[in-house]
Amino acid sequence: MFNNQFLLPEIILVNTQLPENFGAVARAMLNFNFTNLRIVEPKFNLKNEKILPVAAGADKIIKKTKLFGRYEDSIRDLNLVIATTNRIRSIKKPTITFEQIVKKIKLKSSNKKIGIIFGPENAGLDNDSIALSDNVLRIDSNPNFSSLNLSHAVIIVCYQIMKNLLKKQKSKINKSIFNIDDIAKKNELINFYSILNDELDKSGFFLVKEKKRITMHKIKNIFGRAFLNSREIKTLIGIIKSVGNPNK
Repeated sequence: MFNNQFLLPEIILVNTQLPENFGAVARAMLNFNFTNLRIVEPKFNLKNEKILPVAAGADKIIKKTKLFGRYEDSIRDLNLVIATTNRIRSIKKPTITFEQIVKKIKLKSSNKKIGIIFGPENAGLDNDSIALSDNVLRIDSNPNFSSLNLSHAVIIVCYQIMKNLLKKQKSKINKSIFNIDDIAKKNELINFYSILNDELDKSGFFLVKEKKRITMHKIKNIFGRAFLNSREIKTLIGIIKSVGNPNK
């Protein structure tokens, strides 16, 4: 499950030609929890009847889409602009990978925004748009047939970013689980639970004796997730004994 604490990139469509592709892009985004869509000078009215059927339930993305008349205005509040293209352009920009994009994604509280730009279906982004970008993102594909449908390109980008974010989260969890050098022995943890159980008994914490076992399971789960070391367990035992014997 993805922890939605991150500020995912804004998807920006430039000069999109077909209303069906607009709807399909919204659906692709919502598949991977991307919710912020901007569109610049589309070749159709945003109320076109062909949009919502293709969006297939992603209406909320369509309704909150921001419309811009100029490309420059659509990126003014962004900190990092990434242009998608598989064509060789005269303007050279450093290429960025999905892994590098994920490293630049910040927590929502940071308010640092990334925009990923997609050009029109017939030609892709022009040099003027690419000139205002910081990086270029390329999707590995058949070099002899690299042109992708707009919504397909968007869904690949959203999927790859989400996959790498999940990998990053999983890696952090695994590091905390398998870094066992500083984790206390289970004997220390069992001793702590025994002392805690005795003190809770004395204080009358277990109001319903029949539920005592289930309650202790929940308490063990809480402390078990912390991967306590020996020093922390000794500190907790000291706190519990002090609270249980305030006069000592």
